[in-house]
Amino acid sequence: MEIEVITKEKLKDYRHLMLSYIYEELETYDDDLDCEYICLAATAPNEDGIIIPVSVLICLMEPFGDVAVLSIYTLPAYRRKGYASELLDKAVFVARQLFIFDEGEDEENIDLKAVYRLRSELREPFEEFLKKNHFVDFVLLDEDDDPQVWAAMAEYRFYKTDEETE
Repeated sequence: MEIEVITKEKLKDYRHLMLSYIYEELETYDDDLDCEYICLAATAPNEDGIIIPVSVLICLMEPFGDVAVLSIYTLPAYRRKGYASELLDKAVFVARQLFIFDEGEDEENIDLKAVYRLRSELREPFEEFLKKNHFVDFVLLDEDDDPQVWAAMAEYRFYKTDEETE
């Protein structure tokens, strides 16, 4: 498995793995996607040995350092093989590299947030995936919807590296 950054130039190659409204927003984005979004794809060989994108993660960098998961999708034949988990790990790594500490701070808590609306047969496996990836605090946001709207958060502690403390 390889993980690659989705650039504006290569966006169309990943369209089939994104929600249409997220693709449209990214497509119309004039600046570098890297400034506000973390867009990552996992690739793997298909049955013919051709390397294809199999999983995509789109995150939004929030103003106070938190990271919101906007979309995560893995092709059905590649699920439960760790692709999405690897993308989440990489997103946290990238967020850590981009995070700017306030003066005098040596550590900061960062929340990785997910809001989702899924049918119950899909929600349960998705929540198992989130739990495996350190998400806690599952909250029902809107129980009048069918399917209902849920949220979950994972908290990460970022520390200054040696280079940042000098």
